[in-house]
Amino acid sequence: MSRDSRKPQTALQRTLTTLALIIGSALPVIIAFVLVASTNDGGNPLDRIPDYGDPMIETLSVPFDRAGPVETGFRYYGRARIVVEGSGILAGAGTLDALYVFAGEDGTPLGTPQLVAGGLVIDGVPALDALSLAAEPPDYAGDHLYSAIYDLGSDYRRVRFSVAGSGSGGTGALTVTIVQLQ
Repeated sequence: MSRDSRKPQTALQRTLTTLALIIGSALPVIIAFVLVASTNDGGNPLDRIPDYGDPMIETLSVPFDRAGPVETGFRYYGRARIVVEGSGILAGAGTLDALYVFAGEDGTPLGTPQLVAGGLVIDGVPALDALSLAAEPPDYAGDHLYSAIYDLGSDYRRVRFSVAGSGSGGTGALTVTIVQLQ
């Protein structure tokens, strides 16, 4: 409503002007609420939008005595750095870290550590394959610390980690840190 400088506004005009301002300023909040509350898949659409301002970093413990996978709390996409540290003992396999068996079942060190087909498993795939390291695996690390890039493609999802063959009787754990790269 326009205000004519020769005539003062009536109470009704002032009320309508105030009401229009309140509704106009609340409209963005109402639209945001509707977007968040109503989705086709039952999830919050804002959960699918990554926060580029804060780096996503998460550290998980993947025990050798747990049969199921450990899943990240955050969802990752594109490329992420995976850093794995630690070792443990699996019955029937010996002492191993994420990529190598380095001692027998009795704890006797192997002369040469051997690449392990199992070890760390990422999203159901052995780490050597998931991290594209099978063709050129890293050298055995005496400190049991390995780092590589994991490419999730355009997926935006949680990542699952486990130890192949883990379960009852296993001891030790791998510490896995995942860092979202941009």
